[in-house]
Amino acid sequence: MKLKIEKGYISIVSPKLTWLCALWTGSPKLARAAAFFPFMIFRSEEEKIPQLINHEKIHFRQQIETAFVGFIIWSLLEMLYARLILRKSSKESYLYLSSEQEAYRNQHDLSYLKNRPFWAQFRYVG
Repeated sequence: MKLKIEKGYISIVSPKLTWLCALWTGSPKLARAAAFFPFMIFRSEEEKIPQLINHEKIHFRQQIETAFVGFIIWSLLEMLYARLILRKSSKESYLYLSSEQEAYRNQHDLSYLKNRPFWAQFRYVG
């Protein structure tokens, strides 16, 4: 495990920790990174690319806005809805989450967080 203080976050490089954090996504082997403010966990140094860092920083903002506990509860409710009501697979349920929708759709716009409205993730619900 490699730990480093970066601008705006603490970077941890650990394939095992990334896998563990991604268990609930339905495809932990494919996970490249995870975000738990102020920590960004990467599978490898090569994964530390601007788009993925931006994706995880979007999650930081979501976590801060919802006081982290709200982020977990909301994600759990969306995941249960997708799995039990919509009958989606684990991976599909993970990608259904409003937090992931916002992060994936805006990860390539490196200036997104400068203009992002408050609670923007809720625009992606449903």
